[in-house]
Amino acid sequence: MRPGKRQFEEVIDLLYRRRRIILATFLVVSVVAAASVLTRSDVYQAQAVVLIDLTKATGAEDTGAGPAGTTAFVRDNRTTETELFILGSSRGIRERVAERLKEENGGDLPPGGATFELASRNVSSAIQIVGSSSDPEAAAAWANAYAEEYVTQTQLASRSYLTSTREFLQEQADRLRGELGAAERRVAGQTAAAGSAVAGSGAILSQIASLRAQRDEAVIDLQTRQNQLASITSQLGDISPRLAERMSSNVERQITAIDQQITAAETERRTKAAYWAEPSRTSNPAGARELAQIDQRLRDLERRKATLTNQYVGEVMGAGGIAAPEAGFSYVADLQGQAAQERVAISGLRGRVSQLNARIGQLEGQARRAPGAVTAIASSERDQAHAAQMYEYVVTQLQQTQIAEESEPGYARVLREADVPTLPSGPSPFKNLLVTLLGGLGLGIALAIARDKVDNRIHKPDHVAAMGISVLEATPDLRSLIKDELDGAETIDVNGRPFVSEMVTVHAPLSPASETYRHLRTRVQFSRPGMVVRSIVVTSGGSGEGKSTTAANLAVTFAQAGRRTVLIDADLRRPRQQDVFGVSGEVGLAQVLEVKDTSPDTLRHWLDDIFDSGVPNLSVIPTGAIALEYGAQPPDDGRTVIPNPSEFLGSPDMRALLRGLLEVADVIIIDTPPVLAATDAVLLSTQADATLFVTCAGKTKAGDIEQSLAHLDDVGAEVIGAVLNRFSLEHAAGYVYTYGHYSRYGPYSKYGPYGEGGKKDKKKAKRAEARPDTPTA
Repeated sequence: MRPGKRQFEEVIDLLYRRRRIILATFLVVSVVAAASVLTRSDVYQAQAVVLIDLTKATGAEDTGAGPAGTTAFVRDNRTTETELFILGSSRGIRERVAERLKEENGGDLPPGGATFELASRNVSSAIQIVGSSSDPEAAAAWANAYAEEYVTQTQLASRSYLTSTREFLQEQADRLRGELGAAERRVAGQTAAAGSAVAGSGAILSQIASLRAQRDEAVIDLQTRQNQLASITSQLGDISPRLAERMSSNVERQITAIDQQITAAETERRTKAAYWAEPSRTSNPAGARELAQIDQRLRDLERRKATLTNQYVGEVMGAGGIAAPEAGFSYVADLQGQAAQERVAISGLRGRVSQLNARIGQLEGQARRAPGAVTAIASSERDQAHAAQMYEYVVTQLQQTQIAEESEPGYARVLREADVPTLPSGPSPFKNLLVTLLGGLGLGIALAIARDKVDNRIHKPDHVAAMGISVLEATPDLRSLIKDELDGAETIDVNGRPFVSEMVTVHAPLSPASETYRHLRTRVQFSRPGMVVRSIVVTSGGSGEGKSTTAANLAVTFAQAGRRTVLIDADLRRPRQQDVFGVSGEVGLAQVLEVKDTSPDTLRHWLDDIFDSGVPNLSVIPTGAIALEYGAQPPDDGRTVIPNPSEFLGSPDMRALLRGLLEVADVIIIDTPPVLAATDAVLLSTQADATLFVTCAGKTKAGDIEQSLAHLDDVGAEVIGAVLNRFSLEHAAGYVYTYGHYSRYGPYSKYGPYGEGGKKDKKKAKRAEARPDTPTA
């Protein structure tokens, strides 16, 4: 058989053999799925569409107060995927939407929620917000609330930096206006009082005024940068609280330090390259070596930065709150980069303010040594000049910031509000039920495969052959057929003698089931080339595997072939043949061995007169009336005492009996106990021409076969093959073409003269009674 066909049959056999598990699992899942579908509430969906214009998300024009477009929400790298990430991850938006819906719903949050997706694959600038709820009005409310809140937050986010800067500059302008007026009044009064004493005021105080102006500008820039950093930190915290904690990550500080080193190295390289590029130095090899060293240092710094960046990625992703890894992480990483830039700028501005304060302190010390009147007037003039300079600077910045804030409309607007749906969008009963049923079928198949993997029982001939023993025949499972044809009767009368229903060779000799035993007979006869098989031991690994029924049917087929056959029941522990053939068990093997007369005449008398089976050419020797291990005193009922069955069957008297029977009979079949239950079968197998090993489909375990064959092989038994008893197409659907006839062996009245009284015969008789004019066959 081709490998592909063999594998296909294996799969079909497994599924068919385990169909009850698959069917049970499928039915359970089906019932649960049906109950779930029938009890689940309808789900309504409403869609709102938000249009975004990312070209407007680049921020305000450069106001001079800081880099344009560098706030937390207003940057040049915004994408639609980033917006989806913000909608799905922003805790702030989620909380504000919930508060708004609670307020509109009288304090109770309506059922449902929202999801976010691109409105169309062809239109990447529109986001669709889908509200879902068991209440259609609530579904529309969820979608519209998220759409309006998102638009509001994008507007506020776009203007947040500009608004905070404008407010700060307005406060500074008001303060400086008051300081300038006070300084002007103070200078006018001191000048009128001192007259010409102010002429020639020193240059030191002018320097102090200039330095103070520079310091105040630096302080304003520092405050602006701090506001911007606070906005970035707030945005990160809104996406995920743990991300804000990562702002102080040591890894990030290391990356920033390496960036500074890379910048310094690149500057050094440009300087060195220009130095060594002069005509007088181009031929000096030291220049190339020095530039190569700088290049190597740059490569080392880049590798170190890449390593730290990968580590930083892991920390950020581990912080949680990122719903879209690709777009979301890019967005968060950019925020982190902006924050790092702001912290570097803040650190530089703080250093500049500190340096300016130190210089101002030195100059003020020198100014205190000047004459009092001159110092006072010069100081007032210096304050006036400083206040005027700072006021002009702040007003200019304020005007530019106001213009930028007023011209920043945001970059999102609601294109379509969600309408209240009139029809539910789900669940789809048919679709959900179909998916669940397919899942149940898959689960059933998985359980069937798992069950088959842990099942070490044999089910079909291939399983037996895999144990290293050839299969002579597979006999059918007759239980269902007996139930159908004989109404489940345990026995059937043939010529006035009760036979067990499994004796199909007696009550249905022409049936396909009987034909399998004739096949077995033929294969037994030719199992040992060069010799005639006359004595056969029939055994099995364990009890209840059908060895006695197999031995009885095999004996009948030999007798039906015209061969003088003797069936010996040597299973002294659990005798069975007297019940199979309905014969008396009072006299049997034990009594024959007690007589110790194995002459041909005596044996013929036993076989013809005492052990007649009711089947022509067949004599059945039951075990007889025996008492196993009864003790020294014989029982009162006259039974023969057998202290040890193994010694009894292995005695010289037993061997002599077998030799004597071969003189008066053609075939001897010996029914023995199971190999694993007693050693009797092993002993008798050494005295027979062949040993037939019986297995039972769905019952015999592979380990039992292996162990039994090992025991028989140890004594040199001639094991000619195995019989697979109770073989059913339920266990091996792949054998349907080979053994399909087993599933139906026909009414007994059709195949033999002994089967009258079957169910189909009764039906035929009733039909004949109903139509008396119809001639019967």
